[in-house]
Amino acid sequence: MDANLAASLDLLKRRRAPYAGTLAAIAADMLARFPPSAGPLLEIGAGAGALRSLLPQALRARTIHSEPAQAAARALRDRDGDATVVRAVAEALPIAAGAGGAIIGLCVFDAVADAGAVVREIGRVLAPGGRFVHLLDMATLYEQPFAKLASSGLVPIPNVFGDPGDHEWPLDILLLERRWLANLLRFAAHVEHPFAATFAPVFAPFLAEPFDAGAATAAFKVIAGSGDRRRTLAALLASASRLSVAQGHAPVEPLPFHSGRYLQSVLQAEFTAAGFTVELSEIVARAIRRPAAAGEEAIRYRSLCVGHERLESAPPRRLLSSPPPEPPQPGEILVEAGVFAFVARKPG
Repeated sequence: MDANLAASLDLLKRRRAPYAGTLAAIAADMLARFPPSAGPLLEIGAGAGALRSLLPQALRARTIHSEPAQAAARALRDRDGDATVVRAVAEALPIAAGAGGAIIGLCVFDAVADAGAVVREIGRVLAPGGRFVHLLDMATLYEQPFAKLASSGLVPIPNVFGDPGDHEWPLDILLLERRWLANLLRFAAHVEHPFAATFAPVFAPFLAEPFDAGAATAAFKVIAGSGDRRRTLAALLASASRLSVAQGHAPVEPLPFHSGRYLQSVLQAEFTAAGFTVELSEIVARAIRRPAAAGEEAIRYRSLCVGHERLESAPPRRLLSSPPPEPPQPGEILVEAGVFAFVARKPG
């Protein structure tokens, strides 16, 4: 298997592992509330089988897993010899027109190149009244939204000024006006403020012409993946901005951007335009109490909500689930998962 793909799949597996019970409960609940019609259940973008591991046993036997990457499809077959796996892209599914009872996906729709083409193919494959069920438990891919933001003159940075978990949808990104950021970097360089020397190379891909979404995403991850870099950005950005305001420049006015809600807007627009009825489009949360595992002795609460993870010594003020679950007992840990669940139904 390609080393990068293997590393990505392994990272996702490890991140999901502590939440397996809550994620499986959400998947089971979605497919019970919005049951598949008669016919095969088809998964798009199956990867190495993350969603299959969450499905109720009764549904696994009727599921066909489609995956375009040969290495991932092989990994899924190796992981579960009973799985039916086919190589296929989401734009050309291996099902006859109108034969699909339901189509499901986990963290896949943000990775498709042509959302409209995928929706049309889903519409072709589904039987009348069939459903598309998509779950998102991790943060979305950034290339497509970053390209659209660049065309609007906006530069994304990680939310370094607040807790993303203070919102129902994690507020993971803040937007800076491109011209304002370029001016601040020039000002900081002129007065020899460390903001310019430290972050001009990081922001260079966002200010370059033409815009390269891949390079910009890599630069964003340099900051997002390091707590020290995030704290440094917050301190230097605030400091340089205060100094520039004292010299008559405009203050920083970041705009909020929820990457999960961006995908929500894409899904709702594309499926509505194709004549589907959107039956659900929201964060769905579940909680369980379980014994603390090895390495969790100091943790009483942990949560994963659309990619944002919290590990706390006590439950925070704002929980994902409503009504709030009972607090953990000694030796227990309260585990919550929040998933963006999207369900659309083809006309019957």
